[in-house]
Amino acid sequence: MYLNLHPKHLILLVAALVTFACVSIRRFLVRRQFARKHGCQAVARSFSKDPFLGLDTIPGTIRALRQHKILERSVELFRIYGNTFTLTELQKRAILAIEPENIKTILSLKFNNYGLSHRLEPFKPLLGEGIFDTDGAHWAASRALIRPSFTRDQVADLTSLDNLIQDLFALLPRDGTTAVDLQELFFRYTIDSATEFLFGQSVGTLKKAQSELGFAQAFHYAQKAIITRGMLGPLAVFYRDRKADECNRVCREFVQRFVEEAFHAAEGEREKKQAETKRQKRISHMN
Repeated sequence: MYLNLHPKHLILLVAALVTFACVSIRRFLVRRQFARKHGCQAVARSFSKDPFLGLDTIPGTIRALRQHKILERSVELFRIYGNTFTLTELQKRAILAIEPENIKTILSLKFNNYGLSHRLEPFKPLLGEGIFDTDGAHWAASRALIRPSFTRDQVADLTSLDNLIQDLFALLPRDGTTAVDLQELFFRYTIDSATEFLFGQSVGTLKKAQSELGFAQAFHYAQKAIITRGMLGPLAVFYRDRKADECNRVCREFVQRFVEEAFHAAEGEREKKQAETKRQKRISHMN
């Protein structure tokens, strides 16, 4: 048995193989040069046994997601493999780390050496292009946009959270025997406090019945879709989820309302200042 390839197809195949080999060799040489220059060493341990596709890690991840135990799985992996290890899934190699010095280097000391744009495809349907999935000037502009919300005075003002805590306590059973899902309540508290902090107005999920939690439920499902797209990597182009599309629409329309309110408030403030300026000019002319 043999393959009877047309000469043109054979040339294309050889060209593709040569290109792949050249790219791989160049990447290896660049990484080796960088490692020598900065004294880097290879990550000591790898979770993936399959070094090429990393298919062996996927079933366990999917099982943990379905059982809502992805956090427990992550903790267990770090316990077994240490604070820094490699993971390969669908030819995508990642380095997972909870080592404090590594985290400090990535998020502070050498922040500009690391990028977020690899998140764009899975994040974009829900979050668009912003501080969570872009690099360079676009990221800087997004950061400048939300930076006023994180001033020291703003962060230190916890008075608005007191009422939310009381709303949370009000949902806890008082008999000492009734079981309650704290994860669900903590999620709703997080949604309420985040919207209060960022938009100046809480969505009030802790005060609503389960059937009224449209935005919170949509946001929760949309986040799960982000995880799924991220896990699929290059195969995400084949991922279709109409429910996720609808949840993304609900979330974006919800946030758009706050954007429009802020825009109209700014317009009203500007018109007020213009009217005051004109009034001052008239007074000065009269004098």
